[in-house]
Amino acid sequence: MKLRVRLSLYSLLFFSVLIVVISTLIYYSFYKVMERTEIKSLESKSLLAAIYYLEKDELPRKEHDIIKSQLQRSISKRNIAIINEDGVQVNGDMDYRTEGNFLEDVRTNYASSFNTVGYFYNGIFYHDNEGDFVVITRNSKSEFNAQMKALLTILVIVSLISLLFILAFSQLLGYIAYQPIVSIIRQIKARNTTNFNEPLQFNRSYAEIEDLIMTYNQFIDQIAKNFSVQKNFIDYVSHELRTPIAALFGTLEVIKQKERSQQEYIDTLESLTQYTLDLEKTLDQMMLLSGMKTNFELKSLRIDEVIWLVVENTMLYHQAEVRVDIHVDDYELLRIKGNEQLLELAISNIITNAIKYSNNDLVRVVLSERNQRLIIEIIDTGIGISEEDVVHIKENFYRGQNALGFAGKGIGLSMANIICNLHDIDISIANNPDGSGVIVTLEF
Repeated sequence: MKLRVRLSLYSLLFFSVLIVVISTLIYYSFYKVMERTEIKSLESKSLLAAIYYLEKDELPRKEHDIIKSQLQRSISKRNIAIINEDGVQVNGDMDYRTEGNFLEDVRTNYASSFNTVGYFYNGIFYHDNEGDFVVITRNSKSEFNAQMKALLTILVIVSLISLLFILAFSQLLGYIAYQPIVSIIRQIKARNTTNFNEPLQFNRSYAEIEDLIMTYNQFIDQIAKNFSVQKNFIDYVSHELRTPIAALFGTLEVIKQKERSQQEYIDTLESLTQYTLDLEKTLDQMMLLSGMKTNFELKSLRIDEVIWLVVENTMLYHQAEVRVDIHVDDYELLRIKGNEQLLELAISNIITNAIKYSNNDLVRVVLSERNQRLIIEIIDTGIGISEEDVVHIKENFYRGQNALGFAGKGIGLSMANIICNLHDIDISIANNPDGSGVIVTLEF
């Protein structure tokens, strides 16, 4: 059962119970009010009957005629009974039979009332010079029952109409409330392997749906990052392992074709050892960059110490000049949580690229702070990068058009980008405003 249908049924059930309860209270309250009104009316008629029958000898004729006229207009003689203190009916044509202890109740309380299926009864105690009497009047319940039946019919009709309206309105509200969910489902169904990481869009929604969309987008973004890591891992595996494995097989094929001298076997073993070391290094990097190791160990370290280590090794290996400038007042910004091996690899790749594409000219590494954040800029004076290549330069194995004359595999920046993402470091690449070289900016 769909959620909106279920909510409509729940609403209908809730309001059905509520309407029944309210209708019952209305009916009961109206019944009691009308009943009290009938009893009050009968009390007046009982008093009028008592005066007419028992005060006839004491009232002037004119006043007695007025009482008679009022009595005849209000109640029939067959609905009146005058009972003396001996329990004998002395006046009125009501065929009254004692109902329980009614007469005793009237004499004790001076007034009492009750009702049967067809009549309301009222009795009052009246003291006269001729003795003590109980005056009983009654009124038919036919009109009263007709009014109550009409009220019940109205309540039933109004309740049914209200329930139909509530059902339609709850369906409409369910449709309106369900529209954001329908939109989300439609967008998710439209996703495939090429666009699954696109965020969900919804312009008009309520807070809960916005939270759901935000949570989903964050979840998909994390999955996309994991897929990117895995894709990079696979690309790196296929690219990096092919060469040393081919070299291993080639060397083994060549060495077994004929007998070799001992020195040739030693040289071959040294080559195989080097290929094996290359494989081991590649496997180490793959383990660090694999999706299975996104939860790599983090520890507190000084990023400037990592940079000095990388700069020292790079200068020795490439015989290049690298200058480090530190403009940081808050040295706590230099202490971060990270994986030292990965950060060395990322920064080394960036600096090595800077040296390579500037033909071993000066490379500057500038550490500064901006808005309480650490900023590291690697600035070279090399060949730069075209605007078309900027948007793709961090992709696996992508190389700029002006970089084809330089040795490389197009892996350095993509690996650096992955490592920076894993450390929540924003990496951006742009041409130097003065037109010479590239500035790679890392914002921690």
